[in-house]
Amino acid sequence: MDLLREFESWLLLHRRPQTVRNRLHYARQLQNWCQNEHVDIFALNTRQVSHWVPTVGAAPATRKNAVDAINVFFNWAVLMGFVDANPAKGIPRILVPSGLPNPTPDDVLQEGIDRCETVQDLLMLMFASYGGLRVAEIAVLHATDIQGEHVRVHGKGGKIRYVPLHPVLHDVLRDLDVIGWLFPSGRNPTGHYLPDSIAQRIRRYLLRSGWTAHTLRHRFATEFYRGNPNLLALRELLGHASVNSTMIYTRVSPDALAPHVAQLEDQGAARRWTVLKQHVSA
Repeated sequence: MDLLREFESWLLLHRRPQTVRNRLHYARQLQNWCQNEHVDIFALNTRQVSHWVPTVGAAPATRKNAVDAINVFFNWAVLMGFVDANPAKGIPRILVPSGLPNPTPDDVLQEGIDRCETVQDLLMLMFASYGGLRVAEIAVLHATDIQGEHVRVHGKGGKIRYVPLHPVLHDVLRDLDVIGWLFPSGRNPTGHYLPDSIAQRIRRYLLRSGWTAHTLRHRFATEFYRGNPNLLALRELLGHASVNSTMIYTRVSPDALAPHVAQLEDQGAARRWTVLKQHVSA
């Protein structure tokens, strides 16, 4: 029996392809580790699983992702009767530091827009930067999802949300009068672009290192919150399950805080520094 193929088939019944790839990635890493250690994967105990976790990487987010994936794997194994209990269940919760927003700068986006060679490429950039959509959500957009001045978005976990169309995006879609997939692909059996392909094309136009489709999503979120500090509205637009994820984008930038810090009274510190500076330079 091909263990991972069985696991993949089960995942595909209720998980998005991108999530399936992530779960399989760590299940495969654990399987390879077991082979190197000459251990049966279904004979692992919590102590052995805890020894494997550090091998996936040092970053807390990576380790948390790995533990989450292996928990799903062993829950499946219990369901299928391969094991009696999940050995990963005893792994302590891995805390991941809160992230910081990393919005694509205006000039990088402008340059990317100017480089677009096709309407589809322009739409990809616009849905990410003017709508905050994930690449997996952009990939499956269909003409039927464009509903007046809103777009129906198929988000994580099969959740549907409606995002208002930016006026420019609305005008482009109206003029195109698209039928079928917005991003059709003859290479993919499903008929539309794969999320990885869209991510690659967006990176191609942004050019500068470090800027991606996800940083365009960050840009949308930070720009929206700056003009409308409504946390619940932003959570709805981004399709977050938890408001904790949305709160990343409420962080005030250091540049915005700098003038307020500069207004604090120095209480004579500048005058005293003038005196002390003479002794330092002597």
